[in-house]
Amino acid sequence: MKIVTKLSAIVIACLLTMQAQAQTGAIGVRATLDGAGFTGKVFVTPNIALEGQLNAGGINGLEGKSLNAVGLIEAHIPLPNPQWRLIFGGGMHAGTWDRGRWFRESDGVYITDRPEPIFGFDAIGGVEYVFKKIPLGLSADVKPAVNVNNGVSFFQHNFTGVSARYYFR
Repeated sequence: MKIVTKLSAIVIACLLTMQAQAQTGAIGVRATLDGAGFTGKVFVTPNIALEGQLNAGGINGLEGKSLNAVGLIEAHIPLPNPQWRLIFGGGMHAGTWDRGRWFRESDGVYITDRPEPIFGFDAIGGVEYVFKKIPLGLSADVKPAVNVNNGVSFFQHNFTGVSARYYFR
């Protein structure tokens, strides 16, 4: 849990520092089928954004509970109506996943009642609508992820999501 707290503080500090230099930024919430979280985004160019997420997953029935911090680099492609844009990109995540037990490959032992540290890679694709008259953006996305520590495995938590963000202009 300490690693997630430290990673969260680093992500938030980076987002706040970059916000002062960035053209536009946004902060909001992201809801998923199995959990929820917070999201912050800063645009380093009009079409490239850095997004940070803090997600909790596994709340609604998936295996175990997780808490992870995600950092993403995203391309935003405006559609013919510039209020709509396609989003795609990738990044990394780190956090914990408590499945009740996890396998330690170094000595072949199952460890119980302890959250497993996770680290891996994420992709993201979606669509966003940003209102003209109010500073609000709504988006839907798919964010597949794989964990790479303790063997490569698909990470199903927070796979699809909808977000609402307040845009600073």
